Amino acid sequence: MLLGSVAVSAQELEPRTYVNVPVGVNFLAVAYAFSTGNIVMDAALPIEGLDADIHTLVGRYTRTFGLFGRSSKFKVALPYSLGDWKGEFESEFARRSIDGFADSRFVLEVNFLGAPALDRAEFQDYKQKWIAGASMQVIAPTGEYDSSKLINLGSNRWTFKPQIGISRAFEKWSYEFAGSVWLFTDNDNFLGGNSVDQDPLWVLKTHAIWSRKPGQWIAFGVGFGDGGRTSVNGVPRQTIQQNWRFAVTFGWALSPKQGIHFRLGSGVKKKSGSDFDVIGAGYQYAWGGR
Repeated sequence: MLLGSVAVSAQELEPRTYVNVPVGVNFLAVAYAFSTGNIVMDAALPIEGLDADIHTLVGRYTRTFGLFGRSSKFKVALPYSLGDWKGEFESEFARRSIDGFADSRFVLEVNFLGAPALDRAEFQDYKQKWIAGASMQVIAPTGEYDSSKLINLGSNRWTFKPQIGISRAFEKWSYEFAGSVWLFTDNDNFLGGNSVDQDPLWVLKTHAIWSRKPGQWIAFGVGFGDGGRTSVNGVPRQTIQQNWRFAVTFGWALSPKQGIHFRLGSGVKKKSGSDFDVIGAGYQYAWGGR
């Protein structure tokens, strides 16, 4: 129950987003992921023929609380990445090896149906049926950024992702469906003063989660994104994204306070966007609660 889930990459296929958890619980997690393929830290980069190998370490803190009588969560995550990228921009080859902090992330998740705010004692009798909730993720431009370089760990812009979703449990199985949209501010200092803007990117995703017993589960996730076309100095580029995402996540509770998980994922581009494979693992420790 206390395992939860940790996003180990920027691909956003995180299962169990709408699971109910007792209020007043703190989660401290660390996760590692290795990604390879056509993948960048900033999806607005108008780069062609990109190839990368990236190691990412993510630290995340989560706090659960009650809001209007429903369970809610606040999360903050800070990724540290190192990798090697190569690709082309305006027919010029670019390559860069870099390590440092990427952009930080802040998430507020609020359930508004079927997930009452319960303490530990009350939670013992809770049985999930329908849960509906919404969230807002904010990505702040705190990562390492050098305007003289084509490839950076930071994006030099703000990103917002509102999301709404539902979850339904049937004995050992539960199913999640969510829709979201990525909204981007402009990067006005791209390659020494150029301006890059990006259209909204629309995303649909779903998970099927099987629980062998409390604290042991496996999740199968699929997501699809469409849109996100970029323009450089007002000139549109052929960067409309149509991407599929796939992930399998395994979770085990080692104790009531500790848990681990493993993830395998892949992305396939239909037009522009990321085409990659990722493998990751994470550890989480929980404390607190009434």
